[in-house]
Order: sequence, then C-alpha cells, then structure tokens
Amino acid sequence: MTVLALLLLLAQDERSVTSPNGQVEFRLFIATQNDNNLARIAYEVFDQGKPLITKSFMGLDIEVQEPLLGENVGLTASNITKGTQYNTLAAKYMQNGSLGRLINVEARVANNSVAFRYVLPKSTPLLDFRILEEATEFHPVRPVKISESDLGAYPPMHVEGTITRLAHPFQTTTPLVCPWRVITLVP
Repeated sequence: MTVLALLLLLAQDERSVTSPNGQVEFRLFIATQNDNNLARIAYEVFDQGKPLITKSFMGLDIEVQEPLLGENVGLTASNITKGTQYNTLAAKYMQNGSLGRLINVEARVANNSVAFRYVLPKSTPLLDFRILEEATEFHPVRPVKISESDLGAYPPMHVEGTITRLAHPFQTTTPLVCPWRVITLVP
C-alpha cells in the first residue's frame, strides 16, 4: 500500500465536533505513530481555527494484552448530538478486526472546554482485566488546564510531561465508563 493510499484510508476515519458557538473544535482520527508504525486513535483541539492541542494519542495499557487498547483499530460507527451547553461525538472502534476488543471514545465540546472519555463495551477479550496505565497524551501549544471528573472507583490521574499516568493499576470488568479528561481553555 502506498503512503498516499494509507493517508487517504486513515483520513476516512476522521470525525470532528464543534462547540455550540462554533469556536472550539475536537478532531478524532487514526494516525500512525512514529516509534512503531502502528495506527492509533488520536485527537486534536482547535480554538478559533488555531491549534490548541496538537496530535495527541489515546489508549489504555491492559495487563497481558497486546497491542495497547487503541492501537490497530478501525472505526465502526460514529454519531454527533447537538445541545445547548455542548455538542457530543461518540465514536466506536474495534481492535484487530475479529479479535473483538472494543473501545469507544465520547467527546463533549463546550464553548470553553473539551471533555473526552473511554467507554469499553462488554466484549469477551475484556471481561475481567487490569488497566496498568493510561496512554492518553496532551500536547498543548497554548495554555490550558487539564483535569478530570466523574472518577468513581477509577484511580486519579496526573500528567507527566505530555502523558497521563494513573495513581495505581485498576482491576475492573466491562462494561466500563472511564472518567472524563477535561481540557479547559485558559484566556
């Protein structure tokens, strides 16, 4: 497959949603990583058409399962819901084709913030498992505040450099709704 054909194929999986005022945009897509050439879920955030968060990869490191959940995936469905406070994008992915590990990304875009989270539907490869680490990146080019909400039993996160780290591994089952990762625009 030529590089151009690969880029066109990956571009077909791009989805975006804007804030109700149209100023903030969240783009979700599949991109090739530089270090291992595996395609992985990624996102970008724009404010008034200017980059706020550049290409940042997403995923979860599941104990004794390779590759990273979020790598080698294909988009299976997506939809956008419009609201008065925020607009929502829900995207569903399947990893490794027939292997069947599922990971969904839900994003909410408000006029001054973006929030996203992972939703893991029930699937045989992920019935009872342990999340060792989050592999969510944040590559801001302008000041933003990064926080989280709706933790429940999920361990708190902190950001080391550009990547999210969990306070400790998390034993869980599917279905699982992870906490929101919130990016607030700083004036």
